Amino acid sequence: ADPQQLYLPPIMDPIYGYQAVNVEAQTRDRSSLLNWMKRMLQVRKSTQAFGRGTMRIIRPGNRKVLAYLREYGDDTILCVVNLARSAQPVELDLSDQKGAVPIELLGRTPFPPIGELPYLLTLPGYGFYWFRLSRDAQAPSWHDERLPREDLPVLVLIDGWNSFFPERLPSYRTAAAARLREQFETRTLPRYIAEQRWYADKGAPITAARLADYGEWETEHGRWLLAFVNVEARGRTTQYLMPLAIAFEDAEETRWSRLQPAAIARVRQQATVGVLADACFDENFCRSVVEVIGAGREYPMGQATIRFAPTAAYTELCGEPGADLGSSTPLAQGSNTSVRIGEHLFLKVFRKLQPGLNPELEIGSYLTEVVRFANIVPVAGYIEYRDADDTIYTLAILQSYVPNQGDGWTYTIDYLTRFLEDRRTGGPLAEDVHGAYLALTRTLAARTAELHCALATPTEDPAFRPEPITQDDLAEWRARVREEATLTFDMLAERMTELPRQAQEAAAALLAGREHIFRKIDACTLDHIQAVKIRHHGDYHLGQVLVRRNDFVIVDFEGEPGRPFDERRTKHSPLRDVAGMLRSFAYARHAALERCTAETAEDCARLDPMLEDWERQTREVFLDVYDEVARKGGLYESAEQALPLLELFELQKALYEVRYEMGNRPEWVGIPIGYLAALASEAAREPADG
Repeated sequence: ADPQQLYLPPIMDPIYGYQAVNVEAQTRDRSSLLNWMKRMLQVRKSTQAFGRGTMRIIRPGNRKVLAYLREYGDDTILCVVNLARSAQPVELDLSDQKGAVPIELLGRTPFPPIGELPYLLTLPGYGFYWFRLSRDAQAPSWHDERLPREDLPVLVLIDGWNSFFPERLPSYRTAAAARLREQFETRTLPRYIAEQRWYADKGAPITAARLADYGEWETEHGRWLLAFVNVEARGRTTQYLMPLAIAFEDAEETRWSRLQPAAIARVRQQATVGVLADACFDENFCRSVVEVIGAGREYPMGQATIRFAPTAAYTELCGEPGADLGSSTPLAQGSNTSVRIGEHLFLKVFRKLQPGLNPELEIGSYLTEVVRFANIVPVAGYIEYRDADDTIYTLAILQSYVPNQGDGWTYTIDYLTRFLEDRRTGGPLAEDVHGAYLALTRTLAARTAELHCALATPTEDPAFRPEPITQDDLAEWRARVREEATLTFDMLAERMTELPRQAQEAAAALLAGREHIFRKIDACTLDHIQAVKIRHHGDYHLGQVLVRRNDFVIVDFEGEPGRPFDERRTKHSPLRDVAGMLRSFAYARHAALERCTAETAEDCARLDPMLEDWERQTREVFLDVYDEVARKGGLYESAEQALPLLELFELQKALYEVRYEMGNRPEWVGIPIGYLAALASEAAREPADG
């Protein structure tokens, strides 16, 4: 404009003038007022509760904090605002929302679920939160409920652990002990196990949890019962490990207090009261495990033997006997129970017991003691159970605790979320926008190939000796993928109505094109391949690598949980691991887009091609670096030979994902179904193209 025509002259200040404060500059700055306002509008448009919902004021004790609920249909938004210039804590009575998981709307971050106690929040000066209270979202993976249950049953003991075994007591007390045992096995223990994350049959009522075998274990630090429990549910029996501890309040107040979050029942013996709890949460138990592993001892059980054994790395990782290990900290539970011991050790206890040598112990020990591969978590020792039939069960593994910056999955999702936020601001897209992430991808690919080369080291050990891939192997693998495809398609057809609505259309297209998938499987045919089959990770994805100082540590060699140990221990092409990581990149892309979609659907159509380009670049970089290292290490002769086999394994992994997601995470099943449907469509076009 002509400056003479302006009502007032423009601001000419060097800091606040139009040369510094303008739309272009504000657009480039993620934290500018313009972009802040855009984000606020996007979040507000993601729910109608802000504009149309009812308002219910919550009146906390701290009057400097304003809190209220906006409710519209099934949507509930919690708003909390600090009206003071200084940081403020607040306790909110949200008991009517018990069980809901607050999702912070700006960052889509899940907070711990709401319980019966007042919900504690802290806010910076003039800070605020907007939460969507979700009944479907999962609590944060690191969250672990630590409060003792108020309605614990009471067990009346006669003589410590002997109380559960009538045969150990005088005849006049056997009837009381039998009733206690029945109460423990049919009511107390089933109720506790059903609530644990490691219970495999989620939601299935437990009819009984019988003590199949047991043995008392005593050290200078305490006395415990190592119990093997047969859990009866859905007409079948599954065996779990349940180490048990008893602590009496008067004699061991500190230990009694620490065991409260893992309490199974209250106990009373004459005038003394205490708690029966999961011994994995007992610091004395964990300390004893480490010490006895170092001593390499064996203990008889009722029907078998428990063996504690160190590896060659025990002294280096744990120190000399009697060394101060530090306190133990139970970590978030999953299918296993993990305990951090001091600053250097990590104890993983396997709850669901499976016969045979656990691949995680076998491969971890081999990489630790024999080839000394640096980018894994070293194994310090283990506990195994050998029954009367000489069958081995791995009970626990003691490993080094590796400080890290989180796993590759979390790092990737956070990276992609930041990338999407930057794209929303409309700033220029750098030519090498993913340069830093791709540099890490190169390192990940190199470490993956180096792991496979280490596992391909010539050895006299038949369990790890590399073998050439034969024509019989190729035919067997193709036949196996065809079997899994048939199983997957049959499952989809039977349970189509159980799928999320958005996945049903893709599933229908996939079923209509199932013959094209079989053609794709048959197309992955090689007349000859110069390559080796070796032991491999078996369940390789971004969640199985830890980021440590711009490098990676590879963890968890158990293999796919849905397959038996014998199958997981079978030698196979290392390209199965590569296929798993490529599928993980695809999952990360969709997970990041889902987080974006939850905020605003309008610009996701614009952002999805950018994520697709990220996935393409990441795949290319990973495969290029892996191929270079793998060929030098003799894993296969050429990329041309490896590519058809990699396509076969990637297809097999997607089929497995469909079955896994349908049984565990139905909301994710659309990801592998969409991939397979696209493959079927691509295969259908091939004759017309050729």
